[in-house]
This record gives sequence, C-alpha cells and structure tokens, in this order.
Amino acid sequence: MTTEARPPDLETAFHGLISSIHSRLTLSAVQLDPELAQPGSFLKILKARHYNWHADGFRKIFGLRFTVKIPSLDQLNLIIYPDQQVETPIFLMFCLLTGRKVICHVNVNGMFDDADYRERWVRPLIDIQRQHGSFDCADRYPEWMTRWRTPAGIYGMFPKERAGDFLRCGSGYLDHYLNLALTVPPETDSSRLQIIRARHQEFVNDIRTQDKAQSLIAKMIGAEKARRIFYEVTT
Repeated sequence: MTTEARPPDLETAFHGLISSIHSRLTLSAVQLDPELAQPGSFLKILKARHYNWHADGFRKIFGLRFTVKIPSLDQLNLIIYPDQQVETPIFLMFCLLTGRKVICHVNVNGMFDDADYRERWVRPLIDIQRQHGSFDCADRYPEWMTRWRTPAGIYGMFPKERAGDFLRCGSGYLDHYLNLALTVPPETDSSRLQIIRARHQEFVNDIRTQDKAQSLIAKMIGAEKARRIFYEVTT
C-alpha cells in the first residue's frame, strides 16, 4: 500500500483504463445523442461525458467522466458487458473523489457461482488485491448489490490518499479480466446460455432501477434525461 500527498488525476486514469482495453480489443465508438453524451446541467455546475464502444465479443463498453463544481466531485465509471453467448462476467469499476474521501467500487459480476467459476474469475483478483493493501471497511453494500458481491469485490469510502492504490488495483483487475475474457469460447449448453441471459438482464435491471446515482443526476439534468442515460447509454 502507498500513500500519496495529491490524489490521482482521474482524467488520466480514465484514459489509461480505456487504453488498456484498446490494446486488447478493437473498439468502435458508438455515436450517442449529444444531449446524452454531454448533458447540460442547471447552473452549469456539472460536466459529464458519456461514452459507448462496441468490440468483438462484447455487447457494450460504457465509460463516464463526471465532475461537479459544488460540492466538489470527480468521478470515473467503467462497465464492460460481454456478449451473452459467453460465461464472462460483467466488469464494473467506479471511483469518486470528494473533498476528503474516495468512494470506490470494483467487481466482476458473475454469471455463475460454482467453485470452478470462482477459481477462474475471482481468486486471481484476490491475489491482485493483496498487492495494494487492505480495502476492508465498515461500509455496507447497498442491498441490491449484495447478490453480485464476491470476495474480490471492493466497495466503500476510504481516505482520499487511498485513491491511487484503488486505481492501480482496479487496473490490475481489468488486465486479468480482459486477458481471461479473450480466451473464453462461446457457450454451447442451452441451460447455461439461459442462465447467462437471465443474469445479464438482472444486472441491467438493477442498474436501471436500483442505482441511486440516477436520482442524484436527475436533480442536475432532469429526470427524463437521466432516465434515458441509464436506459440507453449506461446499460
């Protein structure tokens, strides 16, 4: 674990994550409605940029950069949705810098929960996490997120000085995830395919209906535009 006098630059960190994806996948940018790609806010206190990409083997890669003047907030988001013909989990990473704290979340949201699946997708991430110090904390997962929780998942509020540790850990998670995802063959078992499709729909529904960020954003850009972002861009 390291401590840093200055928090990391999330703009640089975001582009680093996208570059890591681009080094392994050929990304095709998706043209978004300008009102959703860069929504304006009341009193111009918000600057938001939403991105979507496609790649072979992946339905959607979602990225977000988000800053607010008052209160001071600086955020990055990344969600990677594989095609629904493979067992690959959905990858999610979130980092929010506030005045004094960093709120972190990273996880692989699995399609299955058997021992073999956890051995492939979760255990190596636990090993990566150990290299960056403990992220144990008293913060509780929101109720809707508990069914997606894994032993490798990080969620909580930490001193701002831990932001760099978290971003390096999350970047390590992403590297392992992508390297493994590129080796996964299409699923041929019809019953497993049915489970995969159901799990994808459950995740999408949770983001659309349970994530409290939508109501917070709605206060700045309006409820209808916020809803469209979560339904058309984020998921």
